[in-house]
Amino acid sequence: VVLRPADEDPTTGGSPPTHFSGLVARSPAMTRIFRLIENLSHSEATVLLTGETGTGKGMVARALHAHSPRRKGPFVSVNCGALPNELLESELFGHVKGAFTGAIRNRQGRFALAEGGTLFLDEIADMPIGLQVKLLRVLQDRTYEMVGESRIRHSDARILAATNTNLQRAVLDGRFREDLYYRLKVVPIEVPPLRERREDIEPLSRVLLGRVGDRQGRAVRFSPDAIRALLDYSWPGNVRELENALEYGVAVCTGQTLHAEDLPSEIRKAHTPDRSSTQPVSANSADEELLQLLRAHRWHRATVARVLGISRTTLWRRMREAGLSGE
Repeated sequence: VVLRPADEDPTTGGSPPTHFSGLVARSPAMTRIFRLIENLSHSEATVLLTGETGTGKGMVARALHAHSPRRKGPFVSVNCGALPNELLESELFGHVKGAFTGAIRNRQGRFALAEGGTLFLDEIADMPIGLQVKLLRVLQDRTYEMVGESRIRHSDARILAATNTNLQRAVLDGRFREDLYYRLKVVPIEVPPLRERREDIEPLSRVLLGRVGDRQGRAVRFSPDAIRALLDYSWPGNVRELENALEYGVAVCTGQTLHAEDLPSEIRKAHTPDRSSTQPVSANSADEELLQLLRAHRWHRATVARVLGISRTTLWRRMREAGLSGE
């Protein structure tokens, strides 16, 4: 079974998230991406991943490779924005001895290293126009030349590409070749930002907290108020920012429970404390918070009860008192 739900929490009976090739989600948007990857498991089509920085495009690329006919081959990644233009060509295609100053021996490029597997070109919009022509040739003819050599070599690597840039706008601005754009987007996948799939925040946070705890050699759990603080924040840096926030929280918390006050300041500032606040909370504001939590979790009452740290019976009573029977 490729898609599988997480184990159900026996204390809450909550609706479990779906785990898929290192990814976890509860939102319909991400579940659709999981299903698409599963449907592509027999395909070697080129895929273009788009989405904001930190949404997990690299993880989706790895899932595409893991569920493809090339799963037993190498997965090779190149960040096109991390290298100077003059070095990127050599990094991708390799070079021969004497091709340029400092080329003291032959060196294989990433296309050769990805033979029989997948080459993931991250930040593809940063690739210079001159190099885009050579990439287009690989996509069309499956051939390339090493720097400093005229011998034609053949590529047997599947290409996945990703960008946080609007490539259509880049085409109109003359920064990206239109023919390359259409060659890359045979299968387009847009990874939504975390703020548009808020029901994923809690399961993602729990998985990431486990990973961070393992790295730091600690077993840490969330307090209900910490979960509420995470849900209150807009996450402009998406999943990457969430993991960094938890890394910070685990580093500074003193016990085995991570509280809201252990999170970075920008998250604390966005959070309105609930019952722990010394300020009186009106019934209307409490009802509004409950409504927002229910909506964020798509009215899964058992999940909301777990987030709030209360029983399902208590949640049902609070919903009835607030006139919230479901949507």
